[in-house]
Amino acid sequence: MSDENRSERAITIDGYDHLATRRETLERWESPWADSPYQKYYVWPAVRRILPDVSELDVLDAGCGIGDYTGTLLERGASVVGVDTSENALATARERFGDRATFHRQDLTEPLEFASAGRFDLVFCNLVLDHIEDWGPVFTEFQRVLTPGGEVVFTTIHPMRRYRRHRDELTGYHETEAYVSEWGTTDARIASYHRPVEAILESLTEAGFSVDEFREATPQEQFAEYDPERYETAMERPDTLCVRARVTEQ
Repeated sequence: MSDENRSERAITIDGYDHLATRRETLERWESPWADSPYQKYYVWPAVRRILPDVSELDVLDAGCGIGDYTGTLLERGASVVGVDTSENALATARERFGDRATFHRQDLTEPLEFASAGRFDLVFCNLVLDHIEDWGPVFTEFQRVLTPGGEVVFTTIHPMRRYRRHRDELTGYHETEAYVSEWGTTDARIASYHRPVEAILESLTEAGFSVDEFREATPQEQFAEYDPERYETAMERPDTLCVRARVTEQ
């Protein structure tokens, strides 16, 4: 990882630490967690349609944050291990769930040393990969810790939304490039990466996954009450991707 990429990762980790500290005072639309209208009325309904039955599965919640989806997975009968780079977010998750789930501080760009090969049946990764430049090693590690035929379900901002909103900061659509954004009215700064659709698919196939579901999600009508502009745009142009892929090579 280059010094520039380390700096971008540090910006993002500091940003999420700050958001986790302020989570009880954030406006709902500013929340990066599951209580935000974007996640509640857009992302989660789309994910729910492609998520397999997790009952009795061992699940890695990769980028678990404060544990909102850890709780959802536990309620559905899964055994869950959550990882995140934000110690502040993990502290909240541990407080919420105690010994019902296991949590590790972990950067997904590094090997998952706590997990043996074939440890998990499912990796769930919600709006986390957006903050990572090179997905290849991440999916290679996911493939290693998944059982044969195991699955990964992940969400990411659609490349076309990123390119439309940040094209002045980018060289072009076909490049993978970083930009840093202010998070709402908070003091948090978050680094994200634009990448073309082709790069998303290549990261999966080169790591030994086949794609079972690749959905350009549309929001529920309730989302329009909170963010009418984004709702209208998302109904016309792609905004969010939900993907389900299966291990085919081990």
